[in-house]
Amino acid sequence: MIADILVAGLVFGSLYGLVAMGFNVLHRPTNVVNFAQGELIMIGAMLMAATPIGGLPWGIAAVCAMAVVAVVALAEERVAVTPVLRRSSHAAGWVITTLAFSLLIAEAAGRLWTDQPSTVAPPWPLSLDVNHVAGVRFSSYQVAVVAVAVAVVLLLGLLDRSRLGTALRAVAADRDGARLRGIDPRALTRRSFLLGGALAGLTGVLAAPLLLASVTMGLGLLIKGFAALAVGGIGDNRGVLVAGWVLGTVEAAGAAYASPGSQSVVLFAAMLLILLVRPNGLRGLAVQRHV
Repeated sequence: MIADILVAGLVFGSLYGLVAMGFNVLHRPTNVVNFAQGELIMIGAMLMAATPIGGLPWGIAAVCAMAVVAVVALAEERVAVTPVLRRSSHAAGWVITTLAFSLLIAEAAGRLWTDQPSTVAPPWPLSLDVNHVAGVRFSSYQVAVVAVAVAVVLLLGLLDRSRLGTALRAVAADRDGARLRGIDPRALTRRSFLLGGALAGLTGVLAAPLLLASVTMGLGLLIKGFAALAVGGIGDNRGVLVAGWVLGTVEAAGAAYASPGSQSVVLFAAMLLILLVRPNGLRGLAVQRHV
């Protein structure tokens, strides 16, 4: 049973970590936590439920879904974030505007699709068929989900060390100061929303075969991704992935040893306990300011 709990924790924790990484991508140049991230993920999953989109192969359909979600995220940046930041980079009106955008997406999705969950098959040659190796049960698709999450962390780490990453850190530290040094915060914000939207689309694509695609799946992933963000530390992509694995394992243990209905209670109790001990996140990284 312990092996099953660990496998479930790694797989679903990887999804929570990916959600939190999406938060990080958007937060760095804007200091905004995108409360519409869950609904962006839902769009990616629902688009894959229509796979193959227009008869497209799975891989091309996944790329199309990510592109559509990226465009929706860019639209959110244009109508719900930039107007707020234009008034003041320290304004908190984005809390309401991103929530409102989230509700608009949910309303549109409710009119476009039914509320019945849809099954999504993994891409060939992956499958959800259970393999047994040394007493551990897992599927090839579960392994792929964990591998993709690790790959995304590595890619974001490379991006962070690039010239673009340096500019993003400068904007995160001081938006006005970065502008004085010739950096365009608005252009970086647009790129971040495109990247964050694509990452949300990827998360939805990966989650669809495991969770079933439905118009209501966004809220749960949003909350658990936010929990991973809080425990892992804002801006720390490695930390949020580890936090996702820890919280996913705690959630799976709660379902196994308590009851499936109480797994969320166990998860958030663990989150509160961790934050009491490690208020700056699991790795406790200090916030750095570079301009």
